[in-house]
Amino acid sequence: MTWNLRLVNMLGEDPYVEIREVFYDNDGSLLGHTTATMGGEDIEDIRTYLKRALEALDKPILTFGDENGNICKDSKGE
Repeated sequence: MTWNLRLVNMLGEDPYVEIREVFYDNDGSLLGHTTATMGGEDIEDIRTYLKRALEALDKPILTFGDENGNICKDSKGE
């Protein structure tokens, strides 16, 4: 299993995008997600997490699905 940070469109009445930790199985299929939080053993752990958050800005935005709270792939299939 792997994970990365992604921007996720939360599909509410008002536009709202969150940074979420998104988890994938070995073939790259989406497994789940959780609200992203920052924490670590030291400042370098926080720095690494912030770098990952910035990398998320360069990836397609995922969409939070209505069905079972799953994240769906974006319209580009990524």
